[in-house]
Amino acid sequence: MAFSINIAIVTGNVTRDPELRFTPSGQAVCSFGIATNRSIKKGDQWEDVATFHNIVQWGKAAEYTASVLKKGMKVSVSGRIDNRSYDAKDGTKKYISEIVADTVIPFTDRHSNSGTEYPTKTQESNNVEQLPDKTVETVEDIVIPDEMPF
Repeated sequence: MAFSINIAIVTGNVTRDPELRFTPSGQAVCSFGIATNRSIKKGDQWEDVATFHNIVQWGKAAEYTASVLKKGMKVSVSGRIDNRSYDAKDGTKKYISEIVADTVIPFTDRHSNSGTEYPTKTQESNNVEQLPDKTVETVEDIVIPDEMPF
């Protein structure tokens, strides 16, 4: 068996509110998007170019993520890249690449006055069954400077 690695880590802004659905067997699945930026030089000017990533998360962690994330929030996601296809309503075959998230970490922005408050471990336990630390973490002490590219 050949050695291979499939790891994706992205940190950016949530592009759409998470959508929580359930499979016929009752398994939760949450999907949302993240935009990351990179700078490229065009002539004498630097230009930001966005890349959009589709994210999907399964199980209890998906339920938690759907209850916490909102469009515009900074978030870090780690997982694996997966490619799949499906038949669209018009009968055509569509292909999609997505990151299947193992860990979703929302970031707090202590410099903003947006009033956004993320749940603490105590608040989580009142609303959602406690998840293993390995699956979802809440980061409260990380501050991302305004000059970061994402």
